[in-house]
Amino acid sequence: MRKAMYLFLTLFLVVYGSENMGSKNTQNDKNTNLPNDIKSFIESREAFIKADEINSAKTMSEKESIEYSQKRDLKQKEIDKEFVALRKKYKENDFIMSVLSQYGCLLNDCSATSKGDGFVFYKGINIAEAINDSLMDNTTFTSYPFFKEILKRNPNILVKKENFSLVLSPSAKYSNYKKIDIVWSKDKTHIDFILYNQYFNENICSHTANFKRFKQERDGVKASYGYMQIPYTQNKEVDDFINKSCECIYVGGEEPYDEQRANELEKMAQGCDDISKMRLNLQRKYKDDINASLLRRGEQNYKEAFGE
Repeated sequence: MRKAMYLFLTLFLVVYGSENMGSKNTQNDKNTNLPNDIKSFIESREAFIKADEINSAKTMSEKESIEYSQKRDLKQKEIDKEFVALRKKYKENDFIMSVLSQYGCLLNDCSATSKGDGFVFYKGINIAEAINDSLMDNTTFTSYPFFKEILKRNPNILVKKENFSLVLSPSAKYSNYKKIDIVWSKDKTHIDFILYNQYFNENICSHTANFKRFKQERDGVKASYGYMQIPYTQNKEVDDFINKSCECIYVGGEEPYDEQRANELEKMAQGCDDISKMRLNLQRKYKDDINASLLRRGEQNYKEAFGE
C-alpha cells in the first residue's frame, strides 16, 4: 500500500513538474521574442513586486516603515513612468501592446498628466485616446476593465459617438453593477459611463449612480469620477422636493464627528421641519400622475426612517 502511494506521489510530481516546466518554457519562449526594453521592464516590475511582498511582511519601526514607504513610492513612480513611455513607443505594434496590456500601473492613473480631487487630466489627446489610456492603466479611478469589452463589441460608441445602454448579467467582472448607460452630451464634448449598482432604486432615496466622465477640453481630456443623482422625474419641483426629503433622512441619521461636520449638518437640515407641509402641498397639486406615485413612495420612506 505504501509502495503504491509512493509511486502515485512520484508520478504526480513528475507530471506536475513537467506541466509547470512546459508552462514556464512557453512563457520564456514568448519573452525571447520581445525587445530588450520590454523584457527589462517586465523583469524589473516583477522583481520589485516580489521584493515588496517580502519587505512588507517584515516588522519595522515607525521610522523604518515611513522610509520604506517613501522609497517604494519613488520606485513605483519610476516603473510606471517606464510603462507609459513603452506604451507610447510601441503604440503601433499590436503584439507588444497586447503584452503590455497584461500589466498596469502600480499607482493609480499613471498615464494622466495631472490629478486632483475626483478627476485626472490627459494632456494633448482626444476622448477615445484618454479612455484607451485609462484602460491600459488598469489601476485607475476612471474606468473598469469591462468597458474595454463593451467598447470593442460596440465600436460606434466612440467612432460615431452613439449612446448605449446595457443590462449587465450577474458576474464578478461587472463589479456588482446591474446596468450601464453610456451617454454623450448633446454637443458631443463629453461622454458619461453611468453605472447602476444592485441597490439602485431599492427605495426612493437610493437613486444615485456611479459615473465616469471623459470631457474634451481645449488642451486635453478631463476624466472625472464619483456619484451622481439620477432624476426621479422630469418635474423639477417634485424632483427637488424628493432630494430634500432624502437629505433630511440622511441628516437625521448621522452623528457629527467634529464641529465642522456639525455645522454642515445644521445647514443641510434647514427646511427639514417643513417637509410634511411641503409634501402635502405637492400632493394637492399633483394627484393622478407619476409625480403623485413618487410623492407617496417618498412619504412612506420618510415615515419608516423616523418611525412614524
